[in-house]
Amino acid sequence: MKFNLSYLVILSSSLLLFSGCNPSTQAAKNLDYAAAFLGTHEALETLEGYSIESERDEYIMGQGPEPGKGMMLLAAPSTKVSHQLPSQSIKIDLITTLAAREGGYIKREITTLLLGEAGYLSEDDAMGIVKERDKILTSDKAAANIKTERLLNPHLLLKEVLNDPSLLLDEKIENNIQRGWRFKRSEVMPVTIDRIRQTGLRTLIATQEWEDESSKKKFYPKMINKTVTNPDWLADWQNSTFINEVNYDQFSIKDKLHPITFFIDPDTGRIEKLSTMEWDVVYGDIEIEVKFDNWQVFNGIAYPMMLRMSQGGAPRWEIRRSSVEVNPDYLEETFQAPSGLSYIHDQEAAKRGWEISQTMRMFTLSGAYRPKLNVIEIDAGVHYLSALPIDGIYTMVIEQDNGVVVVEPGMNDLKGEEIIKWIKTNIPNKPLTHLVVTHHHNDHGAGIRPYIAEGAALVVHETAEEFYRAQINRPKSSVVVDALDRTIRDGLEVIIGVSPSAGYTINDSNRPVTVYPVFNGHTEDMAVAFLANQNMLYAGDLYISGVARDKRSGTIRGPNVVPYHSAISLNDTIKQFNIPADNLLGSHDKDIVSYQDLIDYITD
Repeated sequence: MKFNLSYLVILSSSLLLFSGCNPSTQAAKNLDYAAAFLGTHEALETLEGYSIESERDEYIMGQGPEPGKGMMLLAAPSTKVSHQLPSQSIKIDLITTLAAREGGYIKREITTLLLGEAGYLSEDDAMGIVKERDKILTSDKAAANIKTERLLNPHLLLKEVLNDPSLLLDEKIENNIQRGWRFKRSEVMPVTIDRIRQTGLRTLIATQEWEDESSKKKFYPKMINKTVTNPDWLADWQNSTFINEVNYDQFSIKDKLHPITFFIDPDTGRIEKLSTMEWDVVYGDIEIEVKFDNWQVFNGIAYPMMLRMSQGGAPRWEIRRSSVEVNPDYLEETFQAPSGLSYIHDQEAAKRGWEISQTMRMFTLSGAYRPKLNVIEIDAGVHYLSALPIDGIYTMVIEQDNGVVVVEPGMNDLKGEEIIKWIKTNIPNKPLTHLVVTHHHNDHGAGIRPYIAEGAALVVHETAEEFYRAQINRPKSSVVVDALDRTIRDGLEVIIGVSPSAGYTINDSNRPVTVYPVFNGHTEDMAVAFLANQNMLYAGDLYISGVARDKRSGTIRGPNVVPYHSAISLNDTIKQFNIPADNLLGSHDKDIVSYQDLIDYITD
């Protein structure tokens, strides 16, 4: 797209007067040049809304078969995003495709409504955890959604700063400096592009080095369906998002967490990229960048039709827009909240959602706020703790003679801090001795750091030791300072690796805990925790939660539906180690099921 440069210079001066910015600063000139690129003064001033249709590819880090390696591509949903600028309202309608329980795929319709700071969600929960279709978004989830849409739509940001010149910062960020964690190719690849729920088998994009190494491992034939070799996959992404920042003008604007910096083509005023920083629960400080391409004009306003958001240099979103409607005539009900719901804003929760927006968006059930806890005593000295509102992960707390063992931290570090406070209040004068993590996926094992700060030894499958060691010893954050950042340590953290062929026991006279490895088709580093004296097995992600939900709802697996591979793997492990467990619990449900319930599901 080309503009007459002399016209832009004249228009830039008028916009400077319009915005009230100090025309002596280079930042103000760059801002107005970018605003002029977006559209005429009159078009921007009268811009009150737009509706955009697109496809959105979403990439989720930390969902590979091996700890510390790989990401997952979610199926591109058809998306319609409607903005009403005066009321700060956004409606996001998605039609997405998911793997069905019965095999094949199903379509799901999801609507997210953001009204100022408030958020609402309408969907049928695929996991069956939340029954209601219409739900209030917690303030952290609403904030994470709002922040994402702001970063994807520079019109929102520029109109804000033009209306409030105090948001403009007269500063630059250093060019071509790595800002925060930067992912290596070995951390990004392989990329799972399909995973069959019943079998767990994956189709992957991988490097030949990964294929040569991992194909020799025991898990490979159980977990990998097909590998597409493409060593340049990450480099291609990074080439499509790279600009030589030295060649671009900049301006920065204030934001709630960290300034947002725009990079502007000095010849045209075109917005090439924006950059900001936020926090990731696993990797700490991490840069969020959005590259804008293929600008097209609709009713006098320029919109990028291709957007690529990167997190730490790795893919996060690729958005391919097909149409834009400027100032549409919205129906009255477009931005109406679902009836019967009343949103109550929690400023502290919203702050955390802003700090950790992309980690939250990857795992939509997990909360990031400091929660209240729901506590269930499932046996003497054995408790099940979950966040309120529900965050999808149940954490087990086990009192022993001389300490406390915690199983499954989940993703939220603030939840971990609250669980530690609960332990100190309700199990006083006993140290937190061990933290057991069933596997490395973020929603289960990312929230380890407050427990390590408390001095707990980490018990994990031995294949995950290096992944967790890097997580513990990452650089101190400048964006969000967590419990481990605040702790003076000697650097001698204790990580206990569980052998793939034997269990590890945390001994106790009343409540010994044995951690067993599981050979399965979900992750290489799966483990379960057994309380022998209570005849109780914490089975993590191995479909016990699904069995509990099936039992509660009366659902029976149909004759043509293959049982989930994870349930079969759990039973194989129980038989392999002769685990006499009748009471089974999962990470994603509070109800206990029997071993016979598991057998009935497998053999139904």
